[in-house]
Amino acid sequence: MPTNAASAPVVLERSAVQLWSDAISTSTSSPILVGDRVYVVSEQGDLCAVDANTGTILWKLKIGIEERNSCPIFADGKLYVPMLDDPAVKTEGEGTGKKGALYIIKPNDKDGEILCHVSLDGRCFGTPTAYNGKIYIQTTRHLYCFGKAGKNPGLPKEAPAEKWPTPGAATQLQIIPSEVLMRPSQKASFRLRSLDANGLSVAEIENVRGVKWAPFIPATAKVKSNMKASFSEQGQLIAGEEATPSAGAFEAQASGLRGYMRGRVLPYLPISQDFEWAALTETNTAGTMFAYPPLPWIGARFKFEIRDLDGNKVLAKTMDNPFFQRATVFIGEPSTKNYTIEADVMSDGNKYKMSEVGVVNQRYYIVLKGNAKELEVNSTQELFRHSVHVDVSPKVWYHLKTRVDVAADGSGVIRAKVWKKTDAEPEKWTIEVSHAHAHESGSPGLFGFAPQVPVYLDNIKVTPN
Repeated sequence: MPTNAASAPVVLERSAVQLWSDAISTSTSSPILVGDRVYVVSEQGDLCAVDANTGTILWKLKIGIEERNSCPIFADGKLYVPMLDDPAVKTEGEGTGKKGALYIIKPNDKDGEILCHVSLDGRCFGTPTAYNGKIYIQTTRHLYCFGKAGKNPGLPKEAPAEKWPTPGAATQLQIIPSEVLMRPSQKASFRLRSLDANGLSVAEIENVRGVKWAPFIPATAKVKSNMKASFSEQGQLIAGEEATPSAGAFEAQASGLRGYMRGRVLPYLPISQDFEWAALTETNTAGTMFAYPPLPWIGARFKFEIRDLDGNKVLAKTMDNPFFQRATVFIGEPSTKNYTIEADVMSDGNKYKMSEVGVVNQRYYIVLKGNAKELEVNSTQELFRHSVHVDVSPKVWYHLKTRVDVAADGSGVIRAKVWKKTDAEPEKWTIEVSHAHAHESGSPGLFGFAPQVPVYLDNIKVTPN
């Protein structure tokens, strides 16, 4: 659904805009465009060259087993391609998971010539950067720099700046900022300017007080919602005083032009959600009635649904889209700190097949892992991951509670405990993890990884420590 920052959404069928498509499977590794060639590394480790005009796959070059986040770059007529693991190196007793690889490849219309292959200490998740005649690449263990020391005299001269095109007639308004996050009673101010049909700036709107504002709900919106805020005569947006989360959009009108902005109002702590308010009026692809999660939450739509489970309304992880098997939802604002988050959690399945469910506290994931029978605390998984054994069963509700405490010196402790919902809360924490450089703040959130069976959450509470 294409959108413009200053215009209402327009729905187009894919067939109306698609020029071509190829069955090259990628998830988080992005393609690059060099002239009329698209280069992309598939999930299976194939470097693919595609004609950008026709979509014809010109060639494929197998250079690895798997690719994740890394993307190739093009510099000095060559492709610099990192790979997650180096298939040419096998660490005794550890498989191939500890070494990454960097390939330098000379592309042409028929194939790609491997000029150099370097094994790197640590796996490659990041994309390399070219600067001053050198290539920089970060692995999970080191930052590498390849090239000659000092400045490179062979660097090309900077191209003269292109003349900025002259804008046409004004057709729309742009609101700056186009999105706001507010707390109750907070105020926000805006700038407005007119744009032409190509998005070029025409003129600033000097008389902000003369702009007419009104709540706006797109005709295509699945959730009809208004932001609990209003505009003053001075053109300021003022959030309502009530401690209730809300989200929505506003339409601005000035000089016959229209523009749109959207925002959220999120109260600070405490936060409480049991989903009993939801009216299950939608039907998913499996024929199950559901309601959409709260609109102010970030990342919840399509990944979670509110459903009825044994007479209670709960948050259920969706499973119909494989790209959303692993999902994080943020239910507060990023400056939140020094809090406890707890929730009822459950994994469906059987003793051979369970999923993972948990919460996010101050940028730390605290996850109950069904198949592994572990309670895990992680941040960046390659660098910070700790777990303890827990005896967890399918189709049983557990209560997960966690808090983060940060000391004056910046160190912190992440604590978590889990127990059957029907039992009394234990005095001791199930796991306590120290972190020398703790995250000082972070939005509370929810997590689910459901590749095979669904997971559920209910009775979510976030309270100050």
